[in-house]
Formats: sequence, C-alpha cells, structure tokens
Amino acid sequence: MKKLVTAFLALLALPLTQTPALASDRATVIVQLAPGGSLRELHERAGAFPVRARWHTVDALAASLTRAQRARLARDPLVRSIELERTYRITASTARASYGVSKAAADFGMTGDRDGAPRSYTRTDVVACVIDTGIDSSHVDLNQGQVIGWKDFVNGRTSPYDDNGHGTHVSAILAGQGDGNAAYRGVAPGAALVGVKAMNSSGTGSTSAIISAVQWCIDKKTTYNIRIINMSFGSVGPSSGTDTLSAIVNTAADRGILPVVAAGNDGPAASTVGSPAAAAKALTVCSISDPGVKGFSVSPWSSRGPTADGRAKPDVCGPGQSITSAKAGSGNGYVTYSGTSMAAPFVAGVAALMLDVNNALTPAQLKYHMMVSAQDWVVAGTDSDTGAGRLQAYEAIKRVGGFSGTGPAVPGHHMTGSSLRASGNEDQWSIRISSTSSPIAVTLIIPGASASKDFDIRLRAPNGTVLATSDGTSRQETIGIRPGVTGTYLLVVDSYAGIGGYDLDLSYAGSAPVLISNG
Repeated sequence: MKKLVTAFLALLALPLTQTPALASDRATVIVQLAPGGSLRELHERAGAFPVRARWHTVDALAASLTRAQRARLARDPLVRSIELERTYRITASTARASYGVSKAAADFGMTGDRDGAPRSYTRTDVVACVIDTGIDSSHVDLNQGQVIGWKDFVNGRTSPYDDNGHGTHVSAILAGQGDGNAAYRGVAPGAALVGVKAMNSSGTGSTSAIISAVQWCIDKKTTYNIRIINMSFGSVGPSSGTDTLSAIVNTAADRGILPVVAAGNDGPAASTVGSPAAAAKALTVCSISDPGVKGFSVSPWSSRGPTADGRAKPDVCGPGQSITSAKAGSGNGYVTYSGTSMAAPFVAGVAALMLDVNNALTPAQLKYHMMVSAQDWVVAGTDSDTGAGRLQAYEAIKRVGGFSGTGPAVPGHHMTGSSLRASGNEDQWSIRISSTSSPIAVTLIIPGASASKDFDIRLRAPNGTVLATSDGTSRQETIGIRPGVTGTYLLVVDSYAGIGGYDLDLSYAGSAPVLISNG
C-alpha cells in the first residue's frame, strides 16, 4: 500500500526548477483551492512543491511548502485557505439504563440489526465508520464479524488491529456485544462497523491522515452503506469550523453520513471547542455523568463553546465519565476511561438505533431529533456549555419511530441561579431530599469567560455537617454525593472573588431548591 501511495504522489509532483530550500524552511500545510484553481497553476505561480495527499471532496491538498511559497499562496486568489498541518489527539456503567437505551431496546426492540440475523453483520445493518486508533476485532465483544470494512492510514496493514486501545474502547461503546460481560454491552450491538485507523500507537494523528480517513469513508459510503462516522479526537481550540477538516466533515453530512464528534476535554473554560468539533454540521458531543457516577452533572473537563465565530457548540451531551468498555489485547477484558471520547460513540450508537427504526432519516434530522428531545441543562435553550442538554435516548428513538411509552425513571432535575453582590458574600439554598436512592449532584457555572470571578460551593447535611466542598478556581464547581438521610440540606454558594450571576443545575430526589438567603 505504501508503494501505491508513493507512486500516486509522484504523479502529482513536477520537476523542481528552483534552488532547493533548507529542510528547516519547509512546513506541511493544508491548502484549500478556490473555485477554478488547479495544482498546475499553483506550481506555476509559487514554484514546484511535493504534494502528500489530495482530497477531491473539498478540493484541497497537503503539501510541503517553503516559507516563501506559503507567503505567495496565502495571497493568491486561487487559494481559499492555507493552514499548518496539526496534530490531533484522542480525547480519552450504568449509562445504558440512565440515558434510556436499555428501556428503549426492551420497549421498541431495536439493536442496529436490520438484516434479521443478529450475529451476522453486513451492509444491510446500520453501519458506523469509526476513525480512531483501530479496532481489536479479536475481542469477544467485537469478534462476530462485526468489522465489515477496514483501512489503515498509519501503517498500511490490511487486517484490523489496535496498537493503542482507544479505538477498541470507543467501538465497543458504540456496538459491543457484551459477550465478556453483559453489563458492558454497547449501545447498538446489532450495528456493523468499519474501522479506519488514522491515529497512531500514541493516540495522535495528523490533519492529512484524518482528512484522508473522512474522505475514504465518504468514498466507501455506498460500498458499506456507511451512515455514521464517529470521531473521538480533536485539536486544541478555539476553531471557527472553516478549516479543511471541518469542511470535509460538513461534506460527509451533505453526502448522507452523520458525523458524530467529541467536543474535547479542555473545559470548563469557554471557547475550548476545536476542530473538527466546531464543524457546523457535526453532532458535537459534550459529557454529562450518569447517576452511577455521583449523579447527573456536567463533566468539568468537557470542552465548551462558543466557536471562534460565535456559534453555540457543543450540540448535546452523552455519558463520558467512568465508562467501562472493551480492552484491546485482552481477549475478553474491560477497562474504564473518561472523556468526551466515550460520550461520542454512545451518541453515535443512539443514532444507529434511530436509523434502525427509521432508516430514511438524514443526518440533519438525526441531529435535530436528538437535540429537541434532550433535557435542558444548566440554562433553558441551546447554550455553549451543554448545547441542547442531556441526551434522552428513549425520547429520541420514540420520536423518530412514532412510538409511545415512558422513559426510565431518573432523579429530579432543577435549573436555577442567582447572583452575588460582593466578594465574601454567600447565598444559601434549601434542598429538600425525599429519598436516598439518588445522589445529590450540583453544578455551578459562571456564565461567560471572566477570570476575575471565583465562586465556591459547599453542601451541609441536615445536622449541619459539611458533606462536600468544591472550591477550585475555574468557572465551574461540581459536587456529587449520595445522601445518607432524607431531610433538608443546605447548599452554600460564596464569592471568593468577584461579583455577578451564576447558574445552578441540580439533580436529586426531592423538591426544587429554595433560595433562603441572598448575599
């Protein structure tokens, strides 16, 4: 395979006609051509240069350019954009039940299997392309012929493998059988997978490798009937979503493939969503924990919007904390990871279930139904911390299938907030707990991106004992604890520095919180 690629690239290179530049003067860049532009014209204007890859879908190429060539092409009207090659990194349960997947499968009977043969995988099933570090198809959760297609952009190997483990974990969240342990069954175990390795053994990958991977999935859409691409990786933000990788992700959506992208793990600071999560047509996934991990709360490390051009991202939140899934190289073992990398394949699996019950859904419709059926989180409406809110798989599947039914029982959920008028002041909230069966989860978020504010929270038991404190320096504070007794608890919000408003999101079994003292 390596020889074929080398030969292909050689056909695109023209003989050098100028003095070679020093190696240190060169850099690999991604060039998007403007309408009417051609590679031959770029060579004529800037001098010949080696081309590493070309992508017809977005009319772009990866090339090694000197500093002078980069400056020349940056001003050329035949060039839409020029960007440096970047390195992308992987963004390294009870979630099936609490997010509604288990009850939806029981009530509505879908798994992603559309060919009527649950242990036989073909293009007739719902098919998801997983771009990652690879897939260990020998693991018992993935060894039933589930991987129906494979491409390796890193080492050129022809059979599925995973020399990092991230891609296997992600793939089994999406569609693992749970044969090693039924508790760790994937969201859509009837779905088929196409593995594309674009990330190396250390969990990083280049822009050009990832763009090539997305292009390959688009090109193979008909061959494998690919309907979903999962991308559990990202770059450090912020991004405007106009870069070449974001552009080809948008193209995938235009071609009928839903791109599901991890938001990233650089929160809680604002404007930390990078590429390709900033792509407008991507379904960008943030992380909210589930009740098995100290209650429903926004994962503090989950990346936030807005994008560099001011759009709200992410789009919806799935479970990304302490998710147990298949461990590569173990045969039948499992490992627990946290990250939006884990939340994205969960959402991709739900998309597969939605396609199982209504195969005519477009990427835009899948995204729409997930967002409108989500549970608002932190504030009403779509926001740049949690998008449309917490994914409700049961409601999304029910909507697109025309079903009726009631989703799983979950703890009560309350959104509120107030403001602190001076440093050192505090607010006190009364929280009435009616059952100890659910954790008390509290998320405080300071709106915007002000470094001058530092608010803290602490929770007191009915007897006055301090049960938990969160006193970091970021814009988010989080508490999660299981109550020992019913009764009235006290949540204290105080200002260590600064004044202004704050938003509270609370999840527990009990009535709405009441502000009893405002500082």
